Amino acid sequence: MKDEQFMRVWNDGHDHFNADITRAITWLAEPFRRMGEYMGPASAPGEDSVFTRAAARCGINVRAAR
Repeated sequence: MKDEQFMRVWNDGHDHFNADITRAITWLAEPFRRMGEYMGPASAPGEDSVFTRAAARCGINVRAAR
């Protein structure tokens, strides 16, 4: 009987539990996403950067940004 009660309570609260877990993971991942956006673009799209100029001087063909 206790097992049945436990399973009923578990099933009734499971959706709320999943929503809480999803909300927690989103909250924890948000700072990493913002950090990636901050660190991602080293230069504006289409702009020349130090690395592409150095590569061009070495004779390396640089692929265009997509």
